[in-house]
Amino acid sequence: MRIFKRITAGVLLLALLLAVGFVLMVGPWPLYSDSHFQQAAYYKKALTAIDAATENMRQNDNSAPLKAGWAEREITPKPGHPMAGYGTRPNNKLSTGVLEPLYVRALALNDGTNTVVLVGSDMLQTLPNLLALVEARISKTVSLTNRNVMYTSSHTHSGPGGLAPGLAAKESYGDYHPEYLALLADRFAEAIEEAVKTMAPARLAHGLVEVPEYIRNRTRKGPVDPTLHIAVAEKTEGGQRLYVARYSAHGTAYGEEMLQLNNDWAGAFQRAVKEKTGSALLYMGGAVGSMCPNPPGPPLPKPWTPALEKAFENDVESEMVKQGKKTLDELLRDQRARVEAMGAAMAERLVAAAKDLKFEEHVGVASLECFYAPPPAQVRMFSPKWRLSPLAFKLLGVPTTGRLQAARIGSMFLIGMPYDLSGEISMDWQQWAREHGTDLWVTSFSGAYLGYLSPDKYYQEVGEDLHYNQNYEIGQMNWFGPNQEAYATELFRHVFGRMTKGAPS
Repeated sequence: MRIFKRITAGVLLLALLLAVGFVLMVGPWPLYSDSHFQQAAYYKKALTAIDAATENMRQNDNSAPLKAGWAEREITPKPGHPMAGYGTRPNNKLSTGVLEPLYVRALALNDGTNTVVLVGSDMLQTLPNLLALVEARISKTVSLTNRNVMYTSSHTHSGPGGLAPGLAAKESYGDYHPEYLALLADRFAEAIEEAVKTMAPARLAHGLVEVPEYIRNRTRKGPVDPTLHIAVAEKTEGGQRLYVARYSAHGTAYGEEMLQLNNDWAGAFQRAVKEKTGSALLYMGGAVGSMCPNPPGPPLPKPWTPALEKAFENDVESEMVKQGKKTLDELLRDQRARVEAMGAAMAERLVAAAKDLKFEEHVGVASLECFYAPPPAQVRMFSPKWRLSPLAFKLLGVPTTGRLQAARIGSMFLIGMPYDLSGEISMDWQQWAREHGTDLWVTSFSGAYLGYLSPDKYYQEVGEDLHYNQNYEIGQMNWFGPNQEAYATELFRHVFGRMTKGAPS
């Protein structure tokens, strides 16, 4: 009898612990319909942080002649290094070779008072641990902090992983390789240092061209961000050039079957610009959320079942291989043809548009970084009515501090947010900025990551009858509930207002 009582007590205790753990980690937590962020302490703190950052920023409205310098460093890891992106990638996410070298590129601009550095990297994204290592070095060598540097990435899903520790990071980047992170930080710092040290009199031009044919809304039949932003820095003596471009198509023209390190279609874009002009291209991934590439070349396969109609964009071709309708070699051959065709087509549009750009020799520059907190975390991982609690984020090692970065370069304004930021939101922000006389470049992955930022109007649209990407972006990866678009928009407009006061238009 005593043994029976002990067993019963043990079972009851275990059941109680499981119940408490379930409530603490999963729910059922009520999902709020309105965060009322305007009244929240975290919103007021974010505005205060932006104000403090702009108070410490020197804005020069009577700029001296512009100086510019640029540099690049290779960041390709060795075969066998883990790859970033695609949680279901085979071979334990380990690469089997190198399809093309990967680079980090830096453009430094100085107006006589301020220095701003734009960084473009052939990576999935940049993370806080990398930025901290880079800043520790450049603060000593060129007297810059991360406030001066705008970090961007191409968002290739075939680039280097091994970037951070923790369960959540392992899903995206594979096993952590701290020695590669250290090498990466050195290469970033070297590119920034050389760019700054080689600054010389220069001029700058910028503009845009609409390229809607090579981008598609992957979540719904909705609008896309079709803008290809272009800038050209040209040295006064010698005429050397660096091209800069920003576009919002995801780096997913290659699927999870690709096991050779590469920069996806953005790599082909960079190579094609180099071949056509003799100059390098610093590529900046734009508002990639809900935006996927729509490359020319061999036609993408059409779904043949209702289930495949709702599948991830690369799963249809993967299913053809699984069913013997296509070999793996044929899949990779067709994907590579699409990648090269899209890169060549984008280069043609850039080169043609660049011919009409007007250069300026007096361009004021300024930059800012700011850290902020989002609302309490709530991830609808299992059901639209259930969420993971904020405690789960701590156990999984998911960061909950956002980093906002911005740069004003003449009548250009660049904003970087710590999300897969939806191209639908970017379109609205760009139109608003245009009405205020500014050419707005919206980028994602600003040295931190807080999931997807999607339009608030879609927040309740999740369920089995919808496309995989809709549920993934709005449900699983929208980590902080409704009103995130409104919250981020308020932060962007506040930064914009503080940084463009008196700015040239």
